[in-house]
Amino acid sequence: MKYYNIYIKTHYGERVASSANGQNVPDKDELFGKIRKGEILNSAPVFDYFVLESFDEQKYWEWALFDVFYGRGDFPHNGNWYVSNDLKKTLENFKIAPEFHFYETKLLYKGDKYKYWIFQFIASYRKLNKMKYINFSKTLFSIKDKEYVFNSYEEYSQKNEEIYDKYEEDLHLKEVVLNQFFDFIPLNPISSNIIVSENLKEAIENMKFEGFEFTELDFKVILE
Repeated sequence: MKYYNIYIKTHYGERVASSANGQNVPDKDELFGKIRKGEILNSAPVFDYFVLESFDEQKYWEWALFDVFYGRGDFPHNGNWYVSNDLKKTLENFKIAPEFHFYETKLLYKGDKYKYWIFQFIASYRKLNKMKYINFSKTLFSIKDKEYVFNSYEEYSQKNEEIYDKYEEDLHLKEVVLNQFFDFIPLNPISSNIIVSENLKEAIENMKFEGFEFTELDFKVILE
């Protein structure tokens, strides 16, 4: 199975992609704070409502309605995305790793409200336990033509701190070994990459969802 990097596109020529701000959501500090820390809220209210903003001129904040946005301002940051209802339905047909949740929201756009969702999938590895799906003893890192393998995330983290102190850069992922198949998996915290299967990439492209870009990987993904 071939994998690709998936990114939210940030620029469209001279235009800057807008981001979702939940400044109007009641109790946002408490609720977004819990999501930001990795807690899954199974009985969250509908977050009503979000608006679009950007670093572009204000007249362009609502220049386009995409299927995926980053968050800014009042938003449960930590990598969580803001996605359209149609994109949510598509994602639910694929295997997403390892724990995730969608929170219903309303997005005010040009005077009308649309159903959008906070897609929660990144938090500290201890909270969502992503590392249990990666075989560390077979995953390969490298730097300065030297290769490393580790038995655990803790072992990797300790060595990576030493490497950063010496070279002012992190270990580079060379081969990641997954012990289960997923169509969508964030590699945080060993890498900032979010990778998707070729099948999910094709589904996103065939559905003409707006807001994404894909790139080839510079490391191998191996399925056990």
